[in-house]
Amino acid sequence: MSDKLNISITKTAQSRLADIDFNNLPFGKTFSDHMFIADYSDGTWKDFRIVPYGEIGFSPAISALHYGQAFFEGIKAYKHADGNVSIFRPDKNAERFNLSAQRLCMPELPVDIFLKSLETLVDLDRDWVPSKANHSLYIRPFMFATDPFLGVTPSATYKYIVLTGPVGPYFSKNLKVKVETFYSRASDGGFGFAKAAGNYGGSMLPAMKATQEGFDQLIWTDSKEHAYVEELGAANIMFMMDGKLITPST
Repeated sequence: MSDKLNISITKTAQSRLADIDFNNLPFGKTFSDHMFIADYSDGTWKDFRIVPYGEIGFSPAISALHYGQAFFEGIKAYKHADGNVSIFRPDKNAERFNLSAQRLCMPELPVDIFLKSLETLVDLDRDWVPSKANHSLYIRPFMFATDPFLGVTPSATYKYIVLTGPVGPYFSKNLKVKVETFYSRASDGGFGFAKAAGNYGGSMLPAMKATQEGFDQLIWTDSKEHAYVEELGAANIMFMMDGKLITPST
């Protein structure tokens, strides 16, 4: 259930757009002028608002920090030659967003709220969408638990936030990849399919070791036999087999 989606908008007093070098956009370090925030309590989503991008305050006891109730999505918006902006398949991200929420015992976000939050925020900051080839506006929706309680139980309160920022190509060169046959990213009965924050924390050690060996990315394999490909860390992977293009379902 959700309140009627009335989004209050507080615009920034001074845009940072003129200070951005759109020819030098390292991934994940540049953020647009505004962000979307919604709160969950008493069983409903409420207080939908867009505010200037900036720091937020919370208790150091919030359960997201201690028990890992936090997850995210990653989406991109592109500017066309005619100036129009399109968000790529946000409905699919909405589906996966709620699969993550279910697995982490967190409240689902109605799809209409998810889509409207993206559309309204991107439209407000549409001047931040790069027009250069292979560039885009990265969109990061995420949810985290906010109960200030040190107990292993689902939180009763949550925040949903959307950040955006212009980005260039994620990779600047061809990748050298390693097939990982010791560490596992996911297992049967686990939550590897969810975009949980903890999944990414757990992948950093094997990724660092691979980097030290001269590799750029890992091809993750199944946890039982390490004989079957599951996914490539930060990109899709495809194989040509018997004249067919095959990609892992994950």
